[in-house]
This record gives sequence, structure tokens and C-alpha cells, in this order.
Amino acid sequence: MIRFDAQRRRLTLSVRDLADEQDYRFAGPAPLSLKRRAVLGRVAHEDHQGSREEQVTSYRRERQVRYETEVGGWSVLVTGRIDGIYTDGDGRTVIEEVKTVVGTDGQLGAIDEATYPAYTRQLQLYRHLLEEGSGALGFEAGAPEIALHLVVIALPSRTQRTVVLPYDAATCRALVRRRLEAVLAGHEAQGRRVARRAAAAADVQFPHAGMRPHQDAMVQAIETALAQGRPILCSAPTGIGKTAAALVPALRHAAGIGGRVFVATSKTTQQAIFARTVRLLREAGAPVRAVVLTAREKACLNEVVHCTAEACEFAREYAAKLAASGAVERLTAQPVADLEAITAEARAHRFCPAEAALDLTAEVDVVIGDYNYVFDPGAALRRMFVDEEPRDVVLVIDEAHNLYERGMEYYSPQLRRDLLRDLDRALAHDAGRIAGRARALVALLLAELDRIERGGGVAPPPAPPPPTPEQGLLFDDPQAGASRRRSTSRRHDKSARFALELERASGDDRPALPETARGAPLPPEREVQLDVAFFVAVRDELDELSVAWFAEGRRGRPLAEDPLVVLSRVVSRFVGVLELGGDEFSTLFRASDGGALKVLCKDPSRQLGRRVRACAGAVAVSATLEPLEFYRDVLGFGPDAVLRSFPSPFDRRRRRVLVLDKPSTSYKERERDLPIVEDAVRAVVAARPGNYLVCCPSFEYLDKLAPRLDHLPGFDVVAQPRSLDEPGRAAVLERLGEAAAGRRPPVVLVTVQGGIFTEGVDYPGALCVGAIIVGPGLPRVSFERELIQAHFQRVYGRGFDYAFLYPGMSRVIQAAGRVIRTPTDEGVVVLVGDRFATDRYAGLFPRDWFERHPRELVCHDPYGALVEFWRGRQDARAVVRGGA
Repeated sequence: MIRFDAQRRRLTLSVRDLADEQDYRFAGPAPLSLKRRAVLGRVAHEDHQGSREEQVTSYRRERQVRYETEVGGWSVLVTGRIDGIYTDGDGRTVIEEVKTVVGTDGQLGAIDEATYPAYTRQLQLYRHLLEEGSGALGFEAGAPEIALHLVVIALPSRTQRTVVLPYDAATCRALVRRRLEAVLAGHEAQGRRVARRAAAAADVQFPHAGMRPHQDAMVQAIETALAQGRPILCSAPTGIGKTAAALVPALRHAAGIGGRVFVATSKTTQQAIFARTVRLLREAGAPVRAVVLTAREKACLNEVVHCTAEACEFAREYAAKLAASGAVERLTAQPVADLEAITAEARAHRFCPAEAALDLTAEVDVVIGDYNYVFDPGAALRRMFVDEEPRDVVLVIDEAHNLYERGMEYYSPQLRRDLLRDLDRALAHDAGRIAGRARALVALLLAELDRIERGGGVAPPPAPPPPTPEQGLLFDDPQAGASRRRSTSRRHDKSARFALELERASGDDRPALPETARGAPLPPEREVQLDVAFFVAVRDELDELSVAWFAEGRRGRPLAEDPLVVLSRVVSRFVGVLELGGDEFSTLFRASDGGALKVLCKDPSRQLGRRVRACAGAVAVSATLEPLEFYRDVLGFGPDAVLRSFPSPFDRRRRRVLVLDKPSTSYKERERDLPIVEDAVRAVVAARPGNYLVCCPSFEYLDKLAPRLDHLPGFDVVAQPRSLDEPGRAAVLERLGEAAAGRRPPVVLVTVQGGIFTEGVDYPGALCVGAIIVGPGLPRVSFERELIQAHFQRVYGRGFDYAFLYPGMSRVIQAAGRVIRTPTDEGVVVLVGDRFATDRYAGLFPRDWFERHPRELVCHDPYGALVEFWRGRQDARAVVRGGA
């Protein structure tokens, strides 16, 4: 770790830091578990040292070296540990540097001093520093003759090769000077970036001529919370301009500390809105720069994603091509480096655009990307949130109501029987020993799943007390639960049961894959107690097999298609969550879809909160963040979070909200009352031609209602399919635009609440004049949702509200918010269903929907009420035209 003490102008770094000239390493997806690879390397390293101590009396391991000098007005301290030092039979001092590599014995034999230049430089620097500061080791008359032995150990075979290295004092002396100057130059460049950001704080002005109603209050609230070091949640209705209201104070605060803003979004459409705001800030004079991160699969310039230097020309010599191209300078000169801009540079200079976007994160002021880059334990941006604490990052979470469900998904992995069988079939095409061993592990997993399905898994014990703070860590963090895992690893190390079963499954009598279990009927979904030791042992064995697999050169296929890589990743993710423990998790067996084991995250607050609290500030914004206390709890913002709600800036007279309380949309009665819902839709759309959304609570309900609306006079009815790609979505939106322009008949779009047409999309003007929302889109009742309800009932005493009511009403408010998007829009929102007339549901309506009480919205003549509303709006427009 390189450390700078600016006050004392002192630089401290290791010999490894000094030796590392950033030789090309492509940081694409790792085919191996980096943690397990590090463990295997450390064990091999320590075993070698122990063996040498037994063989050579004078052998000493981990000898410290210390060297001090001055460069450019800085005092410099270089420290290091020599892996091994001893005196050979000729009286020479021998310095050993031990390194492990993944490779075959044949590859090991081809290694020379040029194969791993950083390793070579490190060992040569040890000799140089010893000779420069020989008094530190007690050599009175200077250091004796020194030999340099680079000991390379191949994994997993443990075969060793010793490479005797040459040495030239002048070359090393120049290297030390060059590297120290480069490190200090990098520090000065970072200092200039920090200073530039700090100086820019005063230049971050609001990008519009004036502020909208309540926008200034939102900006002030966020600025105050960030200054106090408190996270803030803002519920800001459409029209306030929450994008600019959140980004401007976040940028100012980040600039003041020399940091960056990370904008986390749930949809790419939101990323485009933030990118547009950055461009407006730049036009307003703020020297702000942004990069938009795009998933590697979407950014890849090849037809197949295969991120290795051997397979991809864009990965090959990536760093050298990027540096020589000058692309970083050109991209950071633009307000926003988005996929289009980065791809153009990448095509011209043949480097990876996804990797370039990641490298740009250190250069810009705003990073825009999906929630995954922050919160997904398997995909988090390591350089910002894992390898280093994000103390200089201000986190803005857009449409934060979506993070609750996404957070639960991140920590709810499965082991599916059908996937395990598919991977076994794929591995069967390889007759090698490693593939056979992997298939034995698959057989063990399937046998365990079969045993649990037959009743071998027992109900879990009573809920343990809440986990301690040390346990509340993301499993992708290198330090997460380290002490806990060390004790767990010793306790679970190749349990006797696992070793015995694996030995049997690996032999010639490897059992046939188990068929689906038969026997006494058991609930199709139930909680089970899993043998954590067994799954940890399988995970560790798979990680070791992966090392052997790639040592044999299995790099010919993309990682996503490599069965052993896929198996290792699936099991690793499952076990990683399983090891976290805590009452917010339940382990389940699910008989559906062929059978699966699942770790269900009932409450993601502990994991999400750790990331939120690690940042320099956190701002969560949404138009539907009510009740704020609920989102504070489930997103892990903590009891000191600031909660602010803002009223709508729009004229209430331009919108009419009705509640039709006659039909029931509950599951048991919805079939009976479908005709009433159909009549309600027909009455609403008959009051005025135009585009309407009919927002159903589920696809099942949509499939029943849409056919009844096939023949609406004067309208085209479009039903959202269950699966729709981006071009299909764009085609529907284009169809709405044609209707709004009068080129085609108006559209009744039958869609679902919480879907791609009811969240994260704008329908300004005539694109949508009304939303008919059929029932509250509560999460579907299921065994898992009942477990979530029970958890929140135990923790907060509000199980139904937290598990069903609040998430469902959030979808309702989001759908209703599609209608009025600008100050000049006019439209209607009609809530269909008896539950909307009850206090429990109506109490969650936005306050600007009614005058005194939600009951005033109940209507029994929707056609008459809406005809009156539209006539009134027509008269109001006429008055305005007459006044003009």
C-alpha cells in the first residue's frame, strides 16, 4: 500500500510497489476465484518456506528490508519482506522470491527472467536495497556476494522451477529513481484532480434559468444532510426536477472533498437523463465530466464475449493501445463519455470499450451506472467499492424504491437441479480427470438436493439473535468476516462426510444422477436446514478444480459457456450468501421448475446499508418513496437518515383522480368482477379520445382483461407481452407517438404495474392522457412472501405493510405518475378496486390528489365526471387563448 503524508512530505511504499511498473494486465472477468487462488498460493508459499527451513540450517524466512532516500523534496521509505535468505555452500548469500502461477509443468519449464518482469524486478530490487543499506542487516563491511533465485511454483501441481536472475546495479538504481518519480508524479496528478474538483465546487451552478417550485428546498435539504454527514431520502413527485436537484448538491459536496459522484440507476433510460443533466451543467460553465458504464455484454465489439488476451484482439495489449491512442484525454474533454463515444475510440484504436469505461472512472467527476456496480456482490465495481473504501464517493440512488426488490434478489441465490444436470451433460463431453472430478461434485450436489427433497432437510432452529456488526458484511469484500471465515474454514475443512462421498462419487462406480425424488408428499416449498460445512467443502473443491482446469489451458471457450466456470460461480455465489448467516435469510427447498435450493433474503438492509454508510454521502430519490420510514429501514439508511417529502409543483386542476370502489380485484373475486372492470375502462376512454394506459396488477390479470377490450370503438388495443425486448418496447412507444400526432387511431395500452411501460418512462403531452389502474399491484402471495411478512412482523410489527402494502402501492403511484409529466399536461388517473377506498390503501395516496380526505375521490359515474373534467379543461384553454 502506497501512503503519502503530505504534511511531512513523506512517501512510504513497498518493494512490490516499486517493482510494479503496471505491466499489462487486462482486468476483465476473472475465470478463477481470486480468493481461493490467493489461498492456494499462500499455502504453497508457506509449505516451500517450511521445507527450506528443514533442509537449510541458515535459511531465514520473511526477513525485513528497509531503505530510505529522498526524491523531489520527499523523504521516501521503502519496506519489504524477503521470502527467504540463506548462505549456500560457496558462502554466497542467496535471496529467494517465491511466486505461484497457474500453469502446467511444461509451461513452468519455459519460464525465464522475462516471463514475469515485475517478479524479476522485485527480486533484483531486494539485492539493490540490501547493498545500498547493508548496515540494516548487520553487514559491517558491505553486503557479501548475493545470488538471486526466483522460485516459481506451478499450481495446482506444486512443481517448482528456480530461475537464477542477473543483476546490474546501475539498472536498478535508475529503476528506483524512475519509479519513485513516477509514483510522486501520479500523486501530484491525483492532487491536481482533487484540486480541480475542489475549485469547481463554486462553478457547479444550477443548469436552468430558474428553479421549479420546491426544487430549491430539495437542493437545500440535500446540501444540509451531506454537510452533516447524514444520508438522506427524498420523496419528490414528478415535475420538481429531482435529477438536477440531487446531482447539483451531490457534485458540490463531492467537489469540496475532492471526490466523485456515483449515480446508481435501475434502468438505462434514467442514465440518459443524468447524462443529459451533466451536459447542461457543462453548458452552464461547470467543468464537470462523466462516464456512463455499460454492461460488458452490451459494450463488447465481438459477436461473442470472450475476455482473454488470447481470444480477443481488443483485450490484447489493451493498456498499451489505450495509452498510445490518447483516447482518455479526448474522452475526458467531453462532458459525457457514453457508450457511443467510447466505442468510436475503441474501434479506431482496437481496445476494449468496457474496460476503457472502467479506467475512466478515476478521471471523471460523475460515474453513471446500474445498481449492480454498487450493490451486487458478484458485480460490484471493485476499484471504487471493494478494493478501497469509497470515502470520497457521494452516492446518488435514483428511483430508489426499486432497490428494495433488487437488493433481495442480489442475496437470494439458487442451486437449480436442471442447471446442475445441464452442466453435468456439458462436462461429460470432456473425458479428462478434472471434468470427471467436477461431475462427481455435481453428483454430490444433486444427491444432497434429492436427500433434502425426500425430507432429509429439517426445519431450522428458532431464529438466532440479530448478527453482530462484524457479521454484517458483503461477501465480496476481501475483509468481510475474515476472522469468521478463518474459523469456519478450519471447522468445515473437507468434512469427513464430504470426503467419503466425493471419493465414492469419483470412482468407477460413480452413481447415476438421482432421479426426481418420490415418496411421502411434502410441501412443495419449505424451509430446510442446510449442512453449511458440506457446501463450503464443495465450493472450495470446485475452486481448486478451476485452478487445475485453467492450468491445463482450458481457455478456448468464453467464460459464460465454460461448464466448470459456470458451476464454480453458481456454487460460490450460493455458498457466499449461505455463509453470511443472520435472521434475514431463510434456506428453502422449492419443488417447482425441477427442484432447487434457495437462500432467500427477506430483508436486504444489512448488506445495502453497509455500502451506503461507507460512502462520503448518500442521496436516495424517487417520486414514490413513501412511507419514507419504510424505505429508510429496508434500504439500510439507518436511524439518523434525513427524511424529506416534497409536494407536487403542478396545478391540481389539470389532473382528475377518481376511485371506483365497486369492483373487487382481490384474487378470489377478480374473475367475478371482470365485467365491472371492463365497463369502467370503456367509460373512462369514452369520455375523451386519446392514449390510455390500463395498468393491471399482474400478467395473469392482464391475460384475462385484455381479450375483453379487443373491440373498443375508435381505439387500437395493444397488450404488453410477458417478454419484450428493447426494440419491441421502442415500437410500442413509437405507436403511441403516431397516435398523439393524429396519424393513427389512439391506443389503449394494457400493461402491468411495475413494468417497462409504467416506470422509468415519460408520456408528455398527448402521449398519454389517462391511466386506469386496476387494483393495487401487491406482490403475489407465496411461501417466500409469507416468510418475508413474518420477518418484518417480528422486527417492526408491520409484516403485511412491509411485505405487501408498501411495495404494491409504490407501483400504483408510479403508474399514476406517468400521466402528468410537464406543467402543461392534462390527464386523468382512475383507480379501480374497492381496496382503494379503504383507509389502509387511501392513506398512502399523495397529498396533492385530494383536498381534505381521500374519500372525496370516490365516484360512481366516471363517464359523467370525466366528461365534466375535460369540458372544464377545454374552457380553461379557451380563456387562456382569449386572454392572449
